[in-house]
Amino acid sequence: MAKLLPALAAALVALLAGCSCGVRGGESPEARESLVQFLTALAGGDGQAALRLGWDASVDPCAGTDSSWGDTIKCFENKSENVGKIKKIVLDGKGLSGTIDAALLCAAPAVRVVQLPDNSLRGGVPAGISACSGLTQLIVSGNQLSGSLPPSLAQLGKLEVLDVSRNNFSGEIPGGLSKLGELVRFVANDNHFNGTIPDFDLDKFQNFTVSTNNITGPIPKNAERFGNDSFWPNAAGMCGRPFFDPCPSSPTTAPFNSPSPSSVSEDEDGQGEDNHKKRTVPKIVMYLGYVLLGAAILAFVLYKICSKKKRSKLGRKSKPGGGRGVYDSSRLTTTTTTTSVSPSKSAYSLPTSVEQSAAGAPPSASLVVLRRSGTASITSNAAAAAAKELRFEDLLKSPAELLGRGRFGSSYKVVVPNGAALAVKRVKDAAVDEEAFRRRMERVASAKHPAVLPPLAFYCAMQEKLVVYEFQSNGSLAKLLHGSIESSQGPLDWPARLHIAAKVADGMAFMHTALGRYGASSNSSTSGEEAAADGPIAHGNLKASNVLFTAGMDPCISEYGVTAAAPPASRSASAGAAAAALRADVRAFGVLLLELLTGKATSERGDGAELARWVTSVIREEWTAEVFDRALLAGGGDGSSEQRMLRLLQVAMRCVDASPGSAPPPTMREAASMINAIREEDDRSFSLEA
Repeated sequence: MAKLLPALAAALVALLAGCSCGVRGGESPEARESLVQFLTALAGGDGQAALRLGWDASVDPCAGTDSSWGDTIKCFENKSENVGKIKKIVLDGKGLSGTIDAALLCAAPAVRVVQLPDNSLRGGVPAGISACSGLTQLIVSGNQLSGSLPPSLAQLGKLEVLDVSRNNFSGEIPGGLSKLGELVRFVANDNHFNGTIPDFDLDKFQNFTVSTNNITGPIPKNAERFGNDSFWPNAAGMCGRPFFDPCPSSPTTAPFNSPSPSSVSEDEDGQGEDNHKKRTVPKIVMYLGYVLLGAAILAFVLYKICSKKKRSKLGRKSKPGGGRGVYDSSRLTTTTTTTSVSPSKSAYSLPTSVEQSAAGAPPSASLVVLRRSGTASITSNAAAAAAKELRFEDLLKSPAELLGRGRFGSSYKVVVPNGAALAVKRVKDAAVDEEAFRRRMERVASAKHPAVLPPLAFYCAMQEKLVVYEFQSNGSLAKLLHGSIESSQGPLDWPARLHIAAKVADGMAFMHTALGRYGASSNSSTSGEEAAADGPIAHGNLKASNVLFTAGMDPCISEYGVTAAAPPASRSASAGAAAAALRADVRAFGVLLLELLTGKATSERGDGAELARWVTSVIREEWTAEVFDRALLAGGGDGSSEQRMLRLLQVAMRCVDASPGSAPPPTMREAASMINAIREEDDRSFSLEA
């Protein structure tokens, strides 16, 4: 027996080892390779993306500290039947600008959570995502995804979280999602969804948001659990208590049922006639009540019509010399007699503000200021004429198309009655008061430069600002660099990108110089806030989507000064804040240069820090050539262009470098001077080659 014990022990150890191996199989080589290809597709075909993040198909992703896959993946723990396999993929804000390939993702069937927020992903959510049957969370917020959500999402029976917010999705929300029993979080705000909201059971939800879309129809029951912000703003046709008007009830076929003959026939006790009288008297009273109610409504309508005619006559008598009415051609200010917007306006009209919706009427004169500002040479005659005749109610009634959304609000294309196309920037919760904002827009409009798009008009209220520009049909730099190219325009080459960099630098340098000093309002009798508002004005939100192209494909900077922060109350504090804002513009310009050089997008709501860190890491590893967009290097040549690319990269890094001990960043004037020197050298080189 003693001799058998060692043999039994060895056999038991071997048996346990065999069981352990059977449980901990790990991801198969095929699944690892598919996930690496999935990441490559997310990065737009960039084969280096997987290497940068440590995704190596030859390495076990769940080998603990020995794995190179890092914190971008999480694995199942020992107690799970999927131990050794990837449970969670986390790629937040990694600068990814490709597409989602569901077939590659679903090759790893154990994956439960996929997080891809705050990138620049294009395309849409593929229908094949339903093959990832174990998926519990899909988070793709803050990207550039478009198209409709596939109905196949409803086949993900274990799905608990679906976050598609802050994208460009359109179409209707799939009705099958309301039947997912495990879904407790659905976030779809800031898209272009239309149609109606499916009949979700909100009692089981922890988070539900569909605001800032074009949705109409009734809201689900128990919507009050999540507040008005979960549903508003949306299209004008949304209805349902407690946040909107009651939905129209479905018509009934027989509102008043006539008694059947059997109901009035005499019964065995001879009480039929008495019963009939008892039923008839209440009916007479009821009908009489309806008649009286109808008469009262008719009298009220007649009274309102007569009152309106009387006011109209008085208004015509009060007009001096047959003028234009309540609007002046130089300062267009709405009054309390402005016609309100009909509740049945187009779902594609410019959304009204919270203040207007709450009041149920047009804003009063004290809350609305709409002025015509100066124009520049790039502004068309049609747009200038439209600005001269523009009225606030025209903006609300005209057909509007949502162009995009950002941190500070939304942009719309509006076609006004004379046929001119305008762009309207709607700024939510602007912290600057009305008077300060008015002075700021007047100063920005007066500082004319060909590379800066001037405001044509603006509306100013307590919680909302609207700024009107000429619509630029050739789109933005962001679309040209990172979006789908719908025309014959090919990828931007080096001379084109250098031209854009120089023009934007010149425009920003001019505005910093023209608006970088205190004006006449800075005397001792002026309040600190007024002095600050009349002091230096920064752009505040310079990015690729705010660099537009004119009809001649010249770049121009849009939204200058619209979203700049409110100045501090004191003059000394405002001077420091203004200097910081101008430095922030320089840094944003540096990020813009990095986008031009690398071809990589930044998050729409980010500050470009991720892109700057990536470029710094690549330069540190002495792989500088890997920084540049392949389209820039495709031309070959003698290498002189690459040298100028390196010099422009050095300018960009000087603008974005804020590390301790580093040299102070250049001013916009200095950056423009350096870039123009590079451009002049490039022009000379091109002339010699020709």
